[in-house]
Amino acid sequence: MVIMAINKRSAGGRGERTVKEKLLKLVMDRKFFTKIFVSITIVAFIGVFSIAFVYQQYFRRVLTDNEIYRVQRSIDQAGLNLDNQMYRIVSNVHYFFEYSGNENRFMKLRTDGSAEAGEDKSWAENTLGAYRMQYSSELESAFFLLRDRRDGGNETLFHDPELDPVPDMDYREMSWYRDFIAGSVNFWSEPTQELLFYQDRSMTTIYLTMARYDAEGRDGILVIRLNGKMFNDAFRLLVTRDLNIELLNASGQSVYSSFAPSEAYDSEDDIRMDSTLSQSGFRIQAHIRKSYIEQTVSKIKILQPFVLVLVVLMTLAISAILSLSLVRPIKKLLRLMKQAELGDLDVRFNGKFTDEVGVLGNGFNRMLATMTDSMEKAHRAEMDKLSAEVKQKDATMHAMQNQINPHFLYNTLEVINCQAIIHEVPSVSRMSKALADFFRYSVDNPMAEVELRVEAAHVATYLDIQHERYPDIEIDMDGLNTFGDYPIPKLTLQPVVENAFKYAFQGSRDYYLRIYAEDAGPDSYALFVEDNGEGMDEERLEAINRRFESVTGDSGVGIGLANVHDRLRLKYGADYGLTMQESMSGGILVRILLPKRRGNA
Repeated sequence: MVIMAINKRSAGGRGERTVKEKLLKLVMDRKFFTKIFVSITIVAFIGVFSIAFVYQQYFRRVLTDNEIYRVQRSIDQAGLNLDNQMYRIVSNVHYFFEYSGNENRFMKLRTDGSAEAGEDKSWAENTLGAYRMQYSSELESAFFLLRDRRDGGNETLFHDPELDPVPDMDYREMSWYRDFIAGSVNFWSEPTQELLFYQDRSMTTIYLTMARYDAEGRDGILVIRLNGKMFNDAFRLLVTRDLNIELLNASGQSVYSSFAPSEAYDSEDDIRMDSTLSQSGFRIQAHIRKSYIEQTVSKIKILQPFVLVLVVLMTLAISAILSLSLVRPIKKLLRLMKQAELGDLDVRFNGKFTDEVGVLGNGFNRMLATMTDSMEKAHRAEMDKLSAEVKQKDATMHAMQNQINPHFLYNTLEVINCQAIIHEVPSVSRMSKALADFFRYSVDNPMAEVELRVEAAHVATYLDIQHERYPDIEIDMDGLNTFGDYPIPKLTLQPVVENAFKYAFQGSRDYYLRIYAEDAGPDSYALFVEDNGEGMDEERLEAINRRFESVTGDSGVGIGLANVHDRLRLKYGADYGLTMQESMSGGILVRILLPKRRGNA
């Protein structure tokens, strides 16, 4: 019995190991890329979905806080604008009543029925009317009440003649008057719906009052009724069905409210935010429905599946890139080994790193190098023979190319010249002869020195050719005559002149090109090529001159200004060469400094 149990356990253990071995073989027989890709993807997915889970837990809270913060910022900005507007109104009222001297005049108005009293009344009404019209968008009415205690408390109300009093409306029943009589006038009155004039349009507003007492037995009060539309305009763009705003004075009384008459503040369903205006002391209460925040958050949450899909795709792409970067060197080494098996021993593994794959590749390279070393000795003679044959072919091709020499070009141009003379086409004859002289001068030893008059003659030939294309450009070369015996390397002046034709003469106005020389010292002279062309900006000129200073003999810059400068420095030294500056006419002035004695060719 015991032996049978042991045998069963042994058989069960072998069966379990067999399953594990099969699974292991199934996994390990997969391609290396598949194993790497699956491993990286699994690890990446674990991290991504862990982050997504945490993100999901805090998503609603973060978005809710952000939405509340956004609304709070908007309300604070609207409140700041309203506070600044009210501060400006207060400043204007102070200036109108106190600092401009109107206070003394109002307090001394005569009310005795005389002609002078009529003038005072007219002045007061016009002054109040002008002030109200100046700030008509912010004020509805402005009036002044003067009470003379010496005359039994007689009262006179001064107002803009454009204002129409409401019939049977007694101002003595209004709150501002009661405060005035009681001597407890506040700068900002309580919110009121009292109407004294038809022009008072706001249902609810506040008064801005300034009172003066015991001024030689007289009391006066200036009353400014603010336009309630100002408060509505301040919050009009913010108020919605789900966002209501109340403006409260310092006593907590409602100056403005966006709530409908049937609506009320629900402490359970609303979120309240408070802001205090620093200048006026008023407070803003904003009431946001929680359902509105949740709806906004829900709209944003719609993007979550798309973001998750995008993250998954990015994870798969990054996993594929990483897997390829790891597998590519191994696949490359396998491919090289197969090529070596087929007899291609010249293959080499170019490993960029010193990891295990790099070490394996270096060993593969050393093995191939050892195998090919002996084979190269046997094939060296054959390779030398092949090299000689290649050189022979190159020499043959070079000889064939040299058969087309400059003399063929000169002879062709001479034939064209003769044909032009025979057929009486002098312009073609002149052009062909000038072109032949131009090429003959250019091909013959470009590093040789010539006299300046010879180089000038070559430039004149070039200008004759350009004259056919630019007949209106004025050319002046008279300034070279006295320097004709001085040396100059061939093809020094012509590229500079060619540069002017290439870049300077791009418009349709009158252009000129002036070439002259000046003495630059006992051992040097300077050539100048000046044009009145389009010119270039100062930064570009500085960059070119810096390049001239840094040129160190690179022959690959081409036949141009840099090449001319380079050849002069190589032949005569670093003190000689080219510089550029803006000419007096707005074009370019190129200065070429040369020695008066011949240099070493």
